[in-house]
Amino acid sequence: MPLSTIRRRPGRRRLVLALTAAAATLAVAACGGGDDTEGDGGESSEPLTFWTLESEPNRVARTEANLERFTEQTGIEVELVTVEETAVPQQMITNAASGTLPDVVDHPMVMTSRWLADGLLDAEAAQEVVDELDPSTFREAGLDFATVDGTVAAVPTSGWGLIMHYRKDWFDAAGLEPPTSFENILAAAQALHDPDNQRYGIVLGNDPGHQVTQQIFEHFALGNGCQLIGEDDQLALDDERCVETFEFYDELLQNYSPAGTFNSVDQRAAYLAGQAAMMPQGPFTLHRLAGLEDAELANCAECAADPGYLATNTGIVSEIEGFHGDTAQYGRISNLGITVDADTENAQELVKYLVGDGYTEWLAQVPNGMIPMRTGTPDNPTEFVDAWQDLDMGVDREGTLVEYYGEDTVTELVDGAQNFDAWGIQQGFGELVGVLYELTTIPAAVGDVQNGVLTPEEAAADVQQKLTDELDLIESAG
Repeated sequence: MPLSTIRRRPGRRRLVLALTAAAATLAVAACGGGDDTEGDGGESSEPLTFWTLESEPNRVARTEANLERFTEQTGIEVELVTVEETAVPQQMITNAASGTLPDVVDHPMVMTSRWLADGLLDAEAAQEVVDELDPSTFREAGLDFATVDGTVAAVPTSGWGLIMHYRKDWFDAAGLEPPTSFENILAAAQALHDPDNQRYGIVLGNDPGHQVTQQIFEHFALGNGCQLIGEDDQLALDDERCVETFEFYDELLQNYSPAGTFNSVDQRAAYLAGQAAMMPQGPFTLHRLAGLEDAELANCAECAADPGYLATNTGIVSEIEGFHGDTAQYGRISNLGITVDADTENAQELVKYLVGDGYTEWLAQVPNGMIPMRTGTPDNPTEFVDAWQDLDMGVDREGTLVEYYGEDTVTELVDGAQNFDAWGIQQGFGELVGVLYELTTIPAAVGDVQNGVLTPEEAAADVQQKLTDELDLIESAG
């Protein structure tokens, strides 16, 4: 089915497909998260509502303190609301229906195009912020992933790339090459898999309702040349290379992984316990491997004597090479969106603060998982990257990335942010990607293959058909 009719359709103001006509009417008639008229940039009659996905207590505390400084500077009050990432798509639907959208929403890049098409984001307001701050101060990849129909629809803040964590000490002892390719990953998984001694070749995400499964699969798929959209603007998930990716993922799950269902927390627990040779995940675990957070301390056999043992003995690989010579790294960027119901000028002031005077403190919530998408200012082009590298990544104890992992690892994390890849968004199909993530279609298919319900060929065809059906719904609503 050709996709050109939904690609980058400007001006659409369709509310979310799940809304009834009555709910849509309510959403238009009711006021939003702030005043529905533009503010004057000063003290507002009611607080701005800011949704953040960073819900861990220490991160919330830092953000609240940061917002208090913003209020002291501007007189603009802000109410902070934490929303779980898996819940935010449905929460936006619910609040759109009741006329209570937030003024500013922190969200993953996969939702930006989706929400713009649904009539929930004010792209012009975001573009004005970027223009005022100077687009050259943002990473090109950040702006590319946030741009829809030539307009920056939300302001990029930070990003991370999926990396393969691996036990350097185990690899070195076995004479294994780093896990930079499908072949090397399979060879290492086979050589280091020892379930009788609770040691597994790899720990993967396979939770059918968790986005980490989608992210890891997409990381491998991109490296194998499997794309969501083919060159002819057709859905391409039933392509041979996507079938190969399902086969590869299933081989690792069936033969070299611990039994059970694993989300990102479960993955970390296995790696922190010294039970996994490899773990593909975002870099949010790096401070935990260093023993800097009591809630998730490493408990491997060597960690009692040396809490930072896993940090010292963990290597990272960014790009993965598939079976056909392609290489890629899945990247994820977070954006700040200004909604159509926002107190626009005051919301713009908040966003400018969070990527300006308050930016370093925003990144300090979890520096290893928040690589800056704004590198500096016109007067100091590397100001924010320089400040980020010195940030303390610890929660209960102090430590920087450079201190525990060295300059080379930090450079790899930063350089990777220039070349992040992801399905569909840069090709103009962000709305479709948003649907794919909302439905958790890929994670469900991974589970069906692992449980013997579908073959890899059937899983690829099933995902293709389900997404085609969703396209038909989008078309009929458009």
